[in-house]
Amino acid sequence: AVAAADCPTEVNVLNRDVGGSGVYAFEPNEITVCEGDTVKFSITAQTEFHTFTVDALGIDVELSAGETAEISVPFVRRGEFELICVPHQSVGMKGTITVK
Repeated sequence: AVAAADCPTEVNVLNRDVGGSGVYAFEPNEITVCEGDTVKFSITAQTEFHTFTVDALGIDVELSAGETAEISVPFVRRGEFELICVPHQSVGMKGTITVK
């Protein structure tokens, strides 16, 4: 059995862009959830436009600077799914959502 602590049902994600530094990242950029759970994400864009996009799961959230969006995602299949910020993917703004 998987411990409840290993199956978060709420995840806060910061789309980080340390003002003008050129450093872009999801915080956290490795997210693990459990198959069968619906997870509420609270996603915040720091100072620029960002996306929270997982093509394989049909997730595509656009955020203006300083905006926070909440989405609930049912995870119905296991696997590793690539998380990207569309405008900043080329500068390394990506991560992984693992469904176990």
